[in-house]
Amino acid sequence: MNDHKIYQTVDIKPGDFDKRPEITNGMTPVEYFEQLIFARVNLCTLPKIESLNTAIRFDIDGDNGGSWTIAVECGLLTRVVRNCSEIRSYPNESTIRAVSTFRMDSETFISILKREFTPQKAFFKRKVKIAGDIMIALKMNVLVNYL
Repeated sequence: MNDHKIYQTVDIKPGDFDKRPEITNGMTPVEYFEQLIFARVNLCTLPKIESLNTAIRFDIDGDNGGSWTIAVECGLLTRVVRNCSEIRSYPNESTIRAVSTFRMDSETFISILKREFTPQKAFFKRKVKIAGDIMIALKMNVLVNYL
């Protein structure tokens, strides 16, 4: 999202889910990040990567695209913020900056969620651009299982 417009930063609140929601046909990145991501990640039955403490930015181009920064602490999703390159954590207000940014179009993002593409395959086909910490980027293949 390098169109140089000023966007309002929006803190996304977790939905109220009893079980992990499914990825459905026709899902958009907006629906995913703003309605399902908390439940998808935090209700995943796979063991959490307790040593994972990071912030990752997703820049999604195209229809229903946008920019979301997610904060992960001890393997659990703690914050999702739209249109933000850094997140202030509460209560101490320290700044958490995205250490890796993944840029792709909305079709590629949904294909990765639906397991039609692995993140590596999408990267090598030049459908995903990565900036920042490459080690976090390499872990994305594991992390996509939580998404």
